Amino acid sequence: MANWTIDTAHTETAFAVKHMGLSNVRGNFETTKGTVTTDESGKITAIDAIIEVGSITTRNGDRDNHLKSADFFDAEKFPEVHFVSTSVTSEDGEDYAIEGELTIKGITKPISFDAEVGAPIDDPYGLKRSGASLSFSIDRRDFGLTWSQALANGSLVVGNKIKITVDAEITQSPAA
Repeated sequence: MANWTIDTAHTETAFAVKHMGLSNVRGNFETTKGTVTTDESGKITAIDAIIEVGSITTRNGDRDNHLKSADFFDAEKFPEVHFVSTSVTSEDGEDYAIEGELTIKGITKPISFDAEVGAPIDDPYGLKRSGASLSFSIDRRDFGLTWSQALANGSLVVGNKIKITVDAEITQSPAA
């Protein structure tokens, strides 16, 4: 068994949501941290990840502040989004099916997604390093993210479906 740490500097948690039914607004959370556990064969067995809500950025300060407010994430009361795996399976150690519980604003819901994981390498800094890419969608209303306004054409200012993409690197310190 080995414990790995999510490398915040080399991890991006990005999202996209429809704006007024016209185009996607994109943003990301600059701080994603946590741990990944692997078994003796190197396959992932568990994931525990935290996203700091206060690190959200959409390249628009007013919008970022609105997203942090009680209208959306309520970052003061709920400073973290949390994911904990409940099942991690892979036949080949590269393609994974992951199930877990996602908690946003104190509301926990089951989610599942596929992930592609790269084979570990030894980096130039003496660490073992691996990476993963994954994506999934959620309905923001399921997590209490309900603020929006209806437009005359029937669209919403903020769409309900949020597409989330994570590109992560994890590191393991060398054995002592």
